[in-house]
Amino acid sequence: MSKQRSLKIGVQLQTHVVPPSAYLNVVGEALSLGVDSVFLWDHLVPFTGQEGDISWDTWTLLGSLASLFRDRDQLLGVLVSPLSIREPAALARSAATIALLGNGTFILGVGSGGFVHDDNLTDAPKDLSTRMKLFSRRLAFLRDEVSRMNEECGTNILIWVGGSGEGVTIPSAVTYADGWSGFGPPTEFARKVKYFMGTNLDISVLLTKNDLNHDLQAYFDAGAHHVIRSLRPSGENAFDLSPISQMLSERAQLIGSL
Repeated sequence: MSKQRSLKIGVQLQTHVVPPSAYLNVVGEALSLGVDSVFLWDHLVPFTGQEGDISWDTWTLLGSLASLFRDRDQLLGVLVSPLSIREPAALARSAATIALLGNGTFILGVGSGGFVHDDNLTDAPKDLSTRMKLFSRRLAFLRDEVSRMNEECGTNILIWVGGSGEGVTIPSAVTYADGWSGFGPPTEFARKVKYFMGTNLDISVLLTKNDLNHDLQAYFDAGAHHVIRSLRPSGENAFDLSPISQMLSERAQLIGSL
């Protein structure tokens, strides 16, 4: 690991099963462990669930968590809100509100959407081509609105684009975003990172339980600034933060080996 570049560790919490009131304690515990960032995902139906299952409203939960970050440098964000079902003007104002309730900074991750169970509850376009055109149009508008919120409200809202599509998603991230979030494995992640050579975007990777053999050094060498682990609720209606503790320990060992 280079001394010139640090590696941040984050956690993404899924928004179902665990009671909404419990997220304050979970996030507080994650912050105490030393994570650099906490994200919620944004789905109407759990991405890991079935039609008819319910996710809590992500933006209400984010507002309830913001005060935990008020006197901290750690970051709060969403990874990601689908622009297929979320209006960019509303997102920009929600992000500004949460930033002002917290430490002034908020990571607004967005994606193109396309999860069928979310789409069936909204008027999101089902056709891929139409959805990607909507994504491009809404992302451009979101960029303008977020820049206006930051200027007028004194906030530091950062737009991240999540997704690995080389035709629309990645080029849109290069044009409009402050950061990009991709996926493993490290070899594929490294290939996508090449599109961002010469940019100043914050580069992150989102790992799931399928990435059990994660290698922090490999992702760092591939160009990651931020490694974020997504957590499903555990069987006890809570979150098992032990994978996060393990990642933080691994990072400490990497730093100690310099």
